[in-house]
Amino acid sequence: MNTKKWIFTVLGIFLMFGCQFLPPVLGLSQLGMQVAGIFLGTIVLWLFVSVTWPSILCIVALIMSPLYTYSSGLSASMGGWIVSFVLFSSMVTYVLGQTGFLKRCAVWFVTRKFTQKNPWLFLALLFLAPLVIGSFMSPIPAFMVFVPIAEQIFEELGWKKGDRVPQMIILALLFFASLSTITTPIAHTVPILGMSLYEQDMGTPIDFVQYTIFGVVSAAVIYVLAILLLKYVFRPDLSRMKNLNQEVLKQGISQMTAEEKCTLVIFGIVVAMWMLPGIIEPILPTISSAISSLGTPTPPMIGTVVLCLIHFKGKPLMNFGEAMGKGVPWGAVLMVAATGILGSALTNEEVGLTAVAVDLISPLIQNMPPMVFVFMISFFTVLMTNFASNTVTVTLIYSISLPLVYGGAITGVNPAALTSVIGAGACVALATPPSTAHAAIAAGTGWLNTDIMLRYGLLLSLAAAIVLAFVGYPIAAALM
Repeated sequence: MNTKKWIFTVLGIFLMFGCQFLPPVLGLSQLGMQVAGIFLGTIVLWLFVSVTWPSILCIVALIMSPLYTYSSGLSASMGGWIVSFVLFSSMVTYVLGQTGFLKRCAVWFVTRKFTQKNPWLFLALLFLAPLVIGSFMSPIPAFMVFVPIAEQIFEELGWKKGDRVPQMIILALLFFASLSTITTPIAHTVPILGMSLYEQDMGTPIDFVQYTIFGVVSAAVIYVLAILLLKYVFRPDLSRMKNLNQEVLKQGISQMTAEEKCTLVIFGIVVAMWMLPGIIEPILPTISSAISSLGTPTPPMIGTVVLCLIHFKGKPLMNFGEAMGKGVPWGAVLMVAATGILGSALTNEEVGLTAVAVDLISPLIQNMPPMVFVFMISFFTVLMTNFASNTVTVTLIYSISLPLVYGGAITGVNPAALTSVIGAGACVALATPPSTAHAAIAAGTGWLNTDIMLRYGLLLSLAAAIVLAFVGYPIAAALM
């Protein structure tokens, strides 16, 4: 580690284990000081050092506090349903990503005949593709599969690195890959993390179908607005695109294999088990209840077992060790485990942090209109996620804002809808390379300069924050 990281490491560990020995402030108890220190120390380590071992240290620190025994602490962290969900859904989507299905979908989108005469129609479908594909898997493969396709286009049309149009195309692909994670909770850690924090506080889950309606409609509106911004604000010269031979993009695409078809069917069944209960409940309540009783992590667990059992040419559809090693984002798994126990500690009445936060902030927001508050939270969520980890953003913004709603400091705000806005807003990360893994990949391709990335990335992010607050939130509030 460099000197800066060592300084933040020492500071973070001191906050986690030293605050309990400091004189109480702001009316906090000694226990409140201890939990506040663990929270602040964890955030410092997450932001400036790492998200892996600090997550483990956070769990250890809370187990050492009076709030938890080792058994209850592990149950509240590693034993939470979200850990199993992220683990097994990542493994299933990894297997799907290893087939040729993603590239097949990508090429299908950009080779429709009706787009040949209009460059903006072609780009609209090119940008729609990662939004659709990423709605059921990690945004990283949803972005990565389009980089070689985009490079084929650039080579065919003679564009070089540093040219304006390629920068817009790579930035747009990055934006829509990030935006795809707001559409559904499927394989998307960030909105699921917000949903788990809400369920932990309220005792009732946010329905998958209700969230998906909110996410899909919000993403559709943001998509249209983003296309307009790219066309009329970025204003690229697309005259070369009339010379593009789309047949070049079809090279290397073969027919679907039996393995690919089987994997796709299994993945579809897993998705159906997540979505069906909310859809069929009015007409088939018994079946809906039976599927719901399995819980959220069970469908991908079943999918994992089936993929391991089915063999083609002597090999299983899922190599368990490979999927576990390469398909699971272990940093995210550890982080959501730590967030589960940390969120529980922060809202514990015995700790008293919620009451203190409400008392301190109530005078500042007591006359604030609910929609102004929602937009403020949406804006700060989107802004923060462009400079920090999206999972850190969800945890921090939720921990600050939702206690104000629960405590009555701000009235007229639907907590489930606000949680959905926070979870969705934290996905919109693209303005800086550290904001998310695929943003770093985009900057590393050499096709996107960081100044363009920051300037237009923040513009697109602001548009997303506005839509989430004034379109998405009312829809979520009406449904939840």
